[in-house]
Amino acid sequence: MKKKIIITTGGTGGHIYPALAVGKKLLNRNMEVLFVGSSTRMEKDLVPEEGFRFLGIDVYPFQNLKKIVSNMKAFLQAFKIVKKEQPDIIIGFGNYISIPVLLAGMILGKKIYLQEQNADLGMANKLFYKIAKKCFLAFDTTYEEISIKDQHKFLVTGNPLREDIYAMDKETERERLKIGKDEKVLLITGGSLGAKSLNEAVIKSLKDIYKDKSIRIYWATGEKNFNEINEKLEDQQIKVSDIIKPYFNNMINIMAAADLIVCRAGALTVSEIMQLEKPSILIPYNSIKVGQYQNAKILSENEAALLYSDSKAEEALEKALELIKNEEELNKMSKKAKNLKKSNAAEKIVECLDIWRS
Repeated sequence: MKKKIIITTGGTGGHIYPALAVGKKLLNRNMEVLFVGSSTRMEKDLVPEEGFRFLGIDVYPFQNLKKIVSNMKAFLQAFKIVKKEQPDIIIGFGNYISIPVLLAGMILGKKIYLQEQNADLGMANKLFYKIAKKCFLAFDTTYEEISIKDQHKFLVTGNPLREDIYAMDKETERERLKIGKDEKVLLITGGSLGAKSLNEAVIKSLKDIYKDKSIRIYWATGEKNFNEINEKLEDQQIKVSDIIKPYFNNMINIMAAADLIVCRAGALTVSEIMQLEKPSILIPYNSIKVGQYQNAKILSENEAALLYSDSKAEEALEKALELIKNEEELNKMSKKAKNLKKSNAAEKIVECLDIWRS
């Protein structure tokens, strides 16, 4: 009889994609995998598209006091799911969306594991790590906020990443993108949502960037900003080309081909930069809740990245255009990023589950 695992998470790609990476490893080992997430957020479409069974619950942020009754119902939904499915293990990948399932699992005496993508522990993992069998960390610095008596529960694995990233080769990807030998590739992205400050800085500098034929820019503007940017570029008589898009579906390939990346500091982005050994200039999202500043510090304090505040986006872009011509400095930063790489985290997490011994 197949062992069954419930994976619970959702809300953003930063929580969902690591869960999918682990889920695929479990499927490859002939496990039965069920995802439980929000019935309204992106996981409801993304997870089934990846071939997994998915059940949605009507859960909302717990700070929203108007949704207390709804969240009580969400817990009852989660309790019924866990009781009916009888999983051998529940793995939570953070976000408030995982809390009802983890709570139900605790009450029903199920084995619970957790994974934290960011440098700082999120709310859900802070609530449940004491009753979890193990909490898998992306970064070593997270240990600093954990008491010594609880540290045995934690293991640094890195973030689970999509499998194809481990086979990425810079020269191969440059050939695919038809990048010239002497061209420098600058990737600028604020993620799927975009980064307003960064976009405005690029608009101001774009004519100068285009004049320099030695630099090829790939600029992901974010969906909600693209049309407005398109209009501004038309006013400047700059045509939006194949290398200026809302988002690149082949983003990981462009990252592999890039000489320098200017971006936010989401947990997965930082982990991908480490894995691909890329020099970077990081402009973390301002909100303390998101934890991007702490993620960015890991790279900057190890001299693998330069760190700028949102208000200094123009200065950051100026530095990027200077740095991308400095081969020696880029190589130094690349080596520093390489030193921070982890092994295949999804594989390591799956190996550590005691489902194989029960």
